[in-house]
Amino acid sequence: MVELRRGIKAGIVAGVIYGIVYAFFITFFFYIIASLLGIPTAPPPFGGRYVALRVNPFMGLIIGPIFGIILGVIYAFTYNRLPGRKLRAWSVSRTKGIVLALLIWFIIFLIAVPTRFSTGLLFSELGDYQIFQIFMTAMAAWCFILVLGQQLGNFWDKFKPK
Repeated sequence: MVELRRGIKAGIVAGVIYGIVYAFFITFFFYIIASLLGIPTAPPPFGGRYVALRVNPFMGLIIGPIFGIILGVIYAFTYNRLPGRKLRAWSVSRTKGIVLALLIWFIIFLIAVPTRFSTGLLFSELGDYQIFQIFMTAMAAWCFILVLGQQLGNFWDKFKPK
């Protein structure tokens, strides 16, 4: 029970950090990558296709803690079974958090591909702009894995019972 509470606490804090980073990171890179690829992000004056953010990016502040709680509970139950080792700058818990986030992202991706569910959650995926979709999905994956997974392991260590 103590480990479950520890996982939930670590998940909530990591989720809030993930939501803040995700909101700014995805919004910023959405427009930069779209402009570099020559993809319109506003409706053309005489009609046509364009790519737009589906919802307000600050929904990441709501989605982040939800992902964090879910990942924190899973992390608490699977901590001893997750592979991980101490790397130069990361503790074993951080490595295990990244491994768990990678596994969860892979499952989400496998579900999203056949259903055409948005893997980035916040942007419109149009068939005409598949390269843009790939870039934004990769950005969302790295944000999920490196921020949420690493911070989950970081706060797992910080909320260690004394």
